[in-house]
Amino acid sequence: MAGWDWLTKPQTPYNRRFVRNVVIKGVLLFITLNLCYALTNPLPFLSRVTLYNSVLPGRERLPYSENPASDYNISVQRLEGMFASIKLSQTPKANDEYRVFFLGDSSVWGWLLEEDETLSACINRGNYRMPDGRRLVVYNLGYPVTNVLKDSMLLEESLQYEPDLVVWFLTLAGFYIQDQLKHQVVQNNADLARDLIERYHLALDENRLPDDPNLWERSIIGQRRELADLLRHQVYGMAWLATGYDHRNPKFHEQRVENLLPGDDLLGMPRIEGGWTEDLLSFDVMLAGMDIAQNHDLPVLVINEPIFRTSGFNNENRYNDYYPKWAYDSYRELLGSIAQRENWHYTDLWDAAPNDQFTNTGLHLTPAATCEFAHKMVPYIMALAEQP
Repeated sequence: MAGWDWLTKPQTPYNRRFVRNVVIKGVLLFITLNLCYALTNPLPFLSRVTLYNSVLPGRERLPYSENPASDYNISVQRLEGMFASIKLSQTPKANDEYRVFFLGDSSVWGWLLEEDETLSACINRGNYRMPDGRRLVVYNLGYPVTNVLKDSMLLEESLQYEPDLVVWFLTLAGFYIQDQLKHQVVQNNADLARDLIERYHLALDENRLPDDPNLWERSIIGQRRELADLLRHQVYGMAWLATGYDHRNPKFHEQRVENLLPGDDLLGMPRIEGGWTEDLLSFDVMLAGMDIAQNHDLPVLVINEPIFRTSGFNNENRYNDYYPKWAYDSYRELLGSIAQRENWHYTDLWDAAPNDQFTNTGLHLTPAATCEFAHKMVPYIMALAEQP
């Protein structure tokens, strides 16, 4: 038809000048888009844009993965994106809900556990009621690995979700000063970590954090990895919904170490005569986290979590391959004295789990022992809720 000649026989021939103009306009448009993106810095906002809690159900625990292809999960880079994908961000807090956040390391997140075998899942299945009749509802904000700066950052981010109580699980390894700035959550949220360090004058070298991104690094090209991860996280959600796997546990894993090498060193460091002092561990970071909670009238229950205690070779010097006895005993004494000084709600449950119920490390428990330990904590939560 003659009326469609404009489509099959364009009036302007596609000569070199036409192609050049198209390329120039495309390049200018691409540069403009990148410049506008860099100037507006929309990554924190885009991290909150998600299919979870709308098209997809919210996840039970913060997204973490070492093998995304088999886990149908991914370690999201920004705190905003981590929280956007879990059930906590789904609906406003119900009037009959007593909302508790569990904060801590991989033992809280649930390493080698399915998502319905974690500490929080075990308590939620118990259908507990608080003394005033409200439902006890626990949300899992644990995240691998042990690190109190990471925990403090997650605590501050979680305040917008109206917790009634935070239960903070601790162990000695979370206080090593040299490890505080290495965690991926800290590195990928360097602006928030730097703000926390400066606000509380923490004894951490903020020069070890990544520099604030320049204009190029804030562009679409500069943030293409983060943007791709956000998209992949939504795509993996489809496979997760179909399979139920949010972290595929290995069929075989190393067992906890029973027989230990001679010596009582800690990470290659010789014994500290007289034990730990407050300045040798990152207690200033934890004090900052506790202050953040106190400023929001949020009670915190501090729990020293269970560890494995070997009866094998060298048990006279070490509890496990993580901790020599001098280091762990000194840490417990110091933590207890600081808790008393600061008037914390503190419970030491370091030996509350049977030795034969630890799995691949001195911190991870079997599903049965995890639930048993979870139910042991309920009375402490109830007691704290009754206090004014």
